[in-house]
Amino acid sequence: MSERKLDGADLEREELEGCAFAEERAERVRFDEVRARGCDFRETKIISLGWSDVTCERCDFSLARWTEPKLTRVVFRDCRATGARFEGADLDEVRFVGCQLDMASFSGARFRRVRFENCKMHEMDFTGAKLGGTVFDACELGSADFIGASLEAADIRTSTVRDVRLTAREVRGLVVTSGQAAVLAALLGLVIRD
Repeated sequence: MSERKLDGADLEREELEGCAFAEERAERVRFDEVRARGCDFRETKIISLGWSDVTCERCDFSLARWTEPKLTRVVFRDCRATGARFEGADLDEVRFVGCQLDMASFSGARFRRVRFENCKMHEMDFTGAKLGGTVFDACELGSADFIGASLEAADIRTSTVRDVRLTAREVRGLVVTSGQAAVLAALLGLVIRD
């Protein structure tokens, strides 16, 4: 299957195993009811991508650059997306499970019913993203940037939070534990004395 090309791909109800798409430039990529296992999407550059009902397992998206992708009912399981850029993405009912997302960017993205579960998310860029209701379950959020993001009803209670970048505006409505509240207060410059 490694002879497949992404440019203009319109796949429906297909199984992709070990496809090599690394470094491809593509436009108008549509996947509907596709299952991809062990596929290599490293350093792809894609304009106009739409995925619906897609499952990706053990795929590599490192350093990918996708312009405003639309992802609906997509699951990324045990995938790597180190340094990937999905700026302006539209994500609806998307799950990231056990993924390596260090240094990835979702700047300006819109999240609806999105879950990150057991993901490594160091130095991620969520600047200006609309993350309302997003769940971060047992994730490592070290040095993530949330400046200008909307976090209303986002839930980070079970995640590790260290050195994140945000202001008092972004934390409004964020669901946290009391311990995390103390960490965030310190980040915001508050001095707590009992």
